[in-house]
Amino acid sequence: MRASRGFVRLLATFALGLAACRDESRVPGAPVESRRSGAAERESYRPPADAVLTPSQVELFLRVREATVRALSSPAKPAPPGGEEGISGATEARASEIRAARELAVPVEEYLWIRERVIEAEAAATTAKLNADVLSLLERTLASLRERRASAPDDASRQLLDEQVASFEAEAVRVRREAGEPEPPSIRANLKVLGPYRQKISAIADELSELRAASVAPTAPPTR
Repeated sequence: MRASRGFVRLLATFALGLAACRDESRVPGAPVESRRSGAAERESYRPPADAVLTPSQVELFLRVREATVRALSSPAKPAPPGGEEGISGATEARASEIRAARELAVPVEEYLWIRERVIEAEAAATTAKLNADVLSLLERTLASLRERRASAPDDASRQLLDEQVASFEAEAVRVRREAGEPEPPSIRANLKVLGPYRQKISAIADELSELRAASVAPTAPPTR
């Protein structure tokens, strides 16, 4: 499902809060590790040709995300990048991820690559669930329409119901066809790797979303 997959993956990206570009690896205010001797080699990362994650990379990803949650939850907030005030919660969360990766001695380029693979796999899982939910709804709707058609009082009502049944059947055929399109091998492999970790990934993503929302929530004026 090309169009709907792209839409769902955009939503998944937003929900996970993972869509930062590679330029964020140079967020101002992060430890100036890149100026140290040998840091460029440590942060340079060559992804595997098959684009498949390893369990240790998923655990590394979770460590960085957990450290990000701790940083954003701390009463002592880090200074906004570049001294900017009023920075959005989403931007600060992304900056905090980069800082957390550096503090944990995680190569930023590798972390960002891992994060992109997690986005792809989680979006594919979301798409599959959406397809299943849509098909279930269509099947229930078709069953109801056919039941009503069997007891329709006149030809005009039956004709209208036949048209509705035909329309929903065509939609069900389309969704089944698109749901049957296989994901790329790398995404299927990464879904298997992420399987044991998906609940934790989702829980941390929810925490980060709540922290971002809280950081941009308007402050209530003082009562008099």
